[in-house]
Amino acid sequence: MIKTSVPLCEAAGKHISHFCPFGLGKENSENHCAHFVGHMLGYEFGATCKNRTSAEKKRAEKGACIRVNEIFDRLRDTGLWVNRPAHLSCCLIFVTHTSNIVKTGDRLKMNEHPAKHIGIYVHGSVWHYSNTSDIVVQDSVAMFMQKFRHAYHAAGQTVEYYYGTFL
Repeated sequence: MIKTSVPLCEAAGKHISHFCPFGLGKENSENHCAHFVGHMLGYEFGATCKNRTSAEKKRAEKGACIRVNEIFDRLRDTGLWVNRPAHLSCCLIFVTHTSNIVKTGDRLKMNEHPAKHIGIYVHGSVWHYSNTSDIVVQDSVAMFMQKFRHAYHAAGQTVEYYYGTFL
């Protein structure tokens, strides 16, 4: 069972500032997809919303990871979405250009190219932060893929989707 800070159905339509008590949560110009996932799942590692200023570092509230690639790289089990095990009905879903993923030994690693996004997949729905609308949205997998196939389309690049099991 997935454990989140609030039920995903209650997150829909909310701005990132609803989940984040720090200054970054008020900045609409920033990409908040990993930030949202970090707060929802309690992923407080790497670059976080809390460690942007010395005053915020001292606060008691928990921060959250703000980088898609840092979350992806921490996961033990990742792979192409089309190869996702059939029993895996709850996991993370990632989208990026194929060129942004490298294989290191038997593990996949995501580079820092800006064309990347993350969502929480639960039984056919993807919960993710829409940086265009500045709210949490729920999409079907097909809609999620359609949105990002269009958004990340670039000449000479292939848009690909990946899964990752929760930490």
